[in-house]
Amino acid sequence: MYPPKNGAEVRLWKTAQKLSTLGDLWVAAPPGEQRLDGDMEPIDVTSPLFNHQPVWDELWTGLFAVSARHPLRQPLANAMVEPVERTTVSFDVVVCEFPQVTDAAAELSTSHDAKLLLNKHNADYEILDGYLRERSVPSVVRRRLVENFREFEANAIETADVTVFQSEEDRKRFDVGAATDTFVIPNGCDYRSISHGGDPEAAARECGIPGDGFTCVFLGSYDYAPNRRAARLIIDDLAPALPDVDFLLLGRNPPAASGDNVYAPGYVADLAGALHLADAALCPLTTGSGTKLKMLDYFAAELPVISTTVGTQGLSVEPGREALVCDDAEGFVGGIERLRSSPELRRRLGESGREIAAEHSWDSLMAEYDAVIEALRD
Repeated sequence: MYPPKNGAEVRLWKTAQKLSTLGDLWVAAPPGEQRLDGDMEPIDVTSPLFNHQPVWDELWTGLFAVSARHPLRQPLANAMVEPVERTTVSFDVVVCEFPQVTDAAAELSTSHDAKLLLNKHNADYEILDGYLRERSVPSVVRRRLVENFREFEANAIETADVTVFQSEEDRKRFDVGAATDTFVIPNGCDYRSISHGGDPEAAARECGIPGDGFTCVFLGSYDYAPNRRAARLIIDDLAPALPDVDFLLLGRNPPAASGDNVYAPGYVADLAGALHLADAALCPLTTGSGTKLKMLDYFAAELPVISTTVGTQGLSVEPGREALVCDDAEGFVGGIERLRSSPELRRRLGESGREIAAEHSWDSLMAEYDAVIEALRD
C-alpha cells in the first residue's frame, strides 16, 4: 500500500490517511518496500499465501467454480487473523479492503465485538465475468463461478455494518436493501499537483520518448488483467494502425512492446510531468466497475480523453463533451485522428474534463468518511 503505485493502492493510502486522523490505526498487510509513513502501525502479514499472487488471487478466485465455501478461504483467513491477534490490541472497527480478506475481517469483527466496514472497490463478479468471457471459458463453468462469487460478495455486504461503494452503479448491482447502511464515495485525484504540470522535460528523459510528435498516454498497473488487455489493444491494434503517433504506457509491470512507436517505461515518480507529455489520453478498458482513477488523472491534466463505456462508469461523462466514447479499436483509431486534426476539440474536451477532476479532489472525498464513522457509532 505504501508507497502507492497503482489506483487501488492510492485509494487505500488515501483512506488510511483519513482514518488515521479519526483514531489509532493498524494496517495488516504484507510488508512493502518502505515502512508506513504517518500515524499508522503496521501489522506484517508474512504468510506465503499472501506472498504469491497466483495463490491468493487466481487460485482463490478459481476455486469458486467448485463451491462458494471453497477450501482455500479458511487458510487465507487464518493467515491474516493470526498476526492481527498477536498484537493484543482491542479494535473498535475492522476495515475490509479486498475480497480475499473478507473472511478474516468478519472473524476479527466478531472476536473483538467490533463494527465491520467494507470498502467495495469494485463489483468484482462483473470483472470476473468479463475476464472469463474473453478467455472463452465454458459457459457452465463461467456461470457457476460468477454466481458463487456474486453470492460471496453479497453475503459480505449483508454481514458488514456499513459498506462504501465507489459508484452508484456498483451499489445498484447488489440490490442493497434499506436495512443495510451504504455510502458512495467515488475515487479522486490529486487535482492540484497534477494540474500544476510537474516537469515534462525530465519525464520525457525518464520515459525515453522524443516528445515532439502526437502522443497518446495510457495509465495503469499491468498486473491487473483489464489493464493488460487494454495495453495489448494499444500495442497490437492502435500502434500499427497509427505509426506516426507515439503511445506511452505508464505504470507498474508494463507488457513487452515491440513497436517503434510504443514506449513502456513502467512506474514513473513524476506522474504529472509524464501526463503533460501527452496530447491525448486513452482508456480502452472492456471490463471493470467503480470509478477509474486514471480518468480523473487525465482530466486533472486537461487531456482530451478517448474511453470505452466501461471507462466512464461512475463519472458524469457526456460523450462528446468530456470525452470521446467508443467501444472498439476502429473507434479509438478514428478518435485519435479526430483529436490530432482538431486543436479546438482537444481544448474543449480538456476544459470540460478538468471540471470533473476539480470536483473529485481527494481531500473533499475523504471528508465523507466522517459520516461513515458516525454511522458506525450508531
